[in-house]
Amino acid sequence: TSFRAKGTLLITHNGLSGPCILRLSSYAARFLAEHQYAANMVVNWLGETSSEDALRLLRELASQGAQKQVVNSRPQVLTSRLWEFLLSRAGLQHDIRWGGVAPRVFNRLASVLTSDLYTIQGRVPHKEEFVTAGGVSLRAVNTSTLECKSIPSLFFAGEVLDVDGVTGGFNLQAAWTMADTVARTLAERY
Repeated sequence: TSFRAKGTLLITHNGLSGPCILRLSSYAARFLAEHQYAANMVVNWLGETSSEDALRLLRELASQGAQKQVVNSRPQVLTSRLWEFLLSRAGLQHDIRWGGVAPRVFNRLASVLTSDLYTIQGRVPHKEEFVTAGGVSLRAVNTSTLECKSIPSLFFAGEVLDVDGVTGGFNLQAAWTMADTVARTLAERY
C-alpha cells in the first residue's frame, strides 16, 4: 500500500507502538478494518536510508574494525539491544567478527536494516485504540454549524462524525471544537 509514516517507534511487549505507529494506523484505519487487521508492514530502522547507503555504512563499519565483533560495532542510530535483535533477524551470530562476514550476509543485513518485514495480526489485546474510522459523513452535515442537512435541529460532533486525527490529542481537540461550534449555533438560534 502507499501508507507511510516516519518518526519515533516504541517497541513494547504488545508489539510496535509510538507516534509513528499511531500516525500510520490513522492513515490506514479503513484499510486495516477492511482486512480484519491483517497486513504486512515494512520498517526502515535507519529512517529514510536506502539499502545501498546501508550497505555502504556496514562496509564502513567493517573496514574500520575488521577484528571487532559485529555485535559491538553498530550504526549509532540503533541501540545495542535493537542491534542484537536485528543481527539475529539477519541470521548473524553475535560473536562473528566484521572481517568474517560474507558479502551475501552484508546484503541480508542491509535489507533487514532498511526493509524489515513484520506481520500485523489484529488489534491490541486491551482494545484501547486511539484512532477510530467511519461515522456520519461530513457531506451529510452543514460544516459551519454541524447540523444534519436532511434532519433540521439534529447536530453531530466528535467521533460520531467521519473525522480522524493523527493521535488521540487531535481527536479530542476536534471534538471540543465541534462541541463549541454546535453550542454557539444553538445559543444563536434558541
